[in-house]
Amino acid sequence: MSTVDLEPLAVRAAAPAELPALPADAGLSWRPLTPGDVPAWYALCSVVDDHDDAIERVAEYELVDRFKGTWRDPARDSIAGFDADGNVRAYAWVDFRSVTEGTHAPTLFGAVHPEYRRRGIGQALLAWSEARGRQQLAATTVNLPARIRVYVDEHHAAARRLAEAAGFTAIRWFVVMRRDLGVALPAGDVPDGLRIEPYSKERDEDIRVTHNESFARDHWGSSPIDAEAWALNVVGGEKFRPDWSFVAVEEATGRVVGYLMSGAYDQDWEPQGFTEGWTDLVSVLREWRGRGLAGALLTAAMRAYAAGGMQYAGLDVDTDNPTGALGVYTRLGYERMQGSLLLTKEI
Repeated sequence: MSTVDLEPLAVRAAAPAELPALPADAGLSWRPLTPGDVPAWYALCSVVDDHDDAIERVAEYELVDRFKGTWRDPARDSIAGFDADGNVRAYAWVDFRSVTEGTHAPTLFGAVHPEYRRRGIGQALLAWSEARGRQQLAATTVNLPARIRVYVDEHHAAARRLAEAAGFTAIRWFVVMRRDLGVALPAGDVPDGLRIEPYSKERDEDIRVTHNESFARDHWGSSPIDAEAWALNVVGGEKFRPDWSFVAVEEATGRVVGYLMSGAYDQDWEPQGFTEGWTDLVSVLREWRGRGLAGALLTAAMRAYAAGGMQYAGLDVDTDNPTGALGVYTRLGYERMQGSLLLTKEI
């Protein structure tokens, strides 16, 4: 179905006029999160991550960054339950950035302290979040396909049951992969006509354009990233490692035809038991695929990780990735580890 055939999103979203009430009998007072709540919010996330053995642990700076970005409205998009001592015991946040092509996709985040579970709080927060996501979608001006998203670690069965009971359906699976850097690295030969350079800020806009031409248009569920979101979410994060990031340049034209962006998420290292250079994004323009360029970029990154003292290289991948990325990673020596899944409501 083309976008011309879609009903207006304001109709499809079926947004409620009012958000559902949150439990009044849970010993919690409810209000939106503010920047001043970050320490208490982070304390909750740390407890929950440890209890649930989360694949990726939340860093405090990530919570600070949630209050940045002109597309965000924390006063309307967040809610938290505070106990009598001011501790955050539960929260929900609905993150949505409207796009001009692709798919509109609010993402629901939330957590409940282990001591406050099995009281209906998680169910109520999920209902609140979905309702807020529908309001966000109804307010957009570009009529596109839409879905509301929840990501769940595969081993977190209770979270999956909660989402499925609310009508969300698992539609996509992802797997974390790691590569032992103590094992001999591949040659990483660069295809003729190209050179691989270290990332530089001067190349940033070229890399973003290449991302939108390759990753955003050829990878399921992706949409173009605007300059503001790129600056905040991709290269502006505290854990971004420009010295571990690379670009592939076409020698004849100077055009960026591939890139790899890395991070050092040290909050994960102690829980997982090893240090790791993490590949956040890697992609190659369609006309340069199948020539070994992705492998060359990954090898350059692995060498940088090893030089930085890391034990492993890590990344995650959509198991149905149409570019054949899973096979590329396997041939380079990456091994499957934990998995996660995406549950959605298609709008």
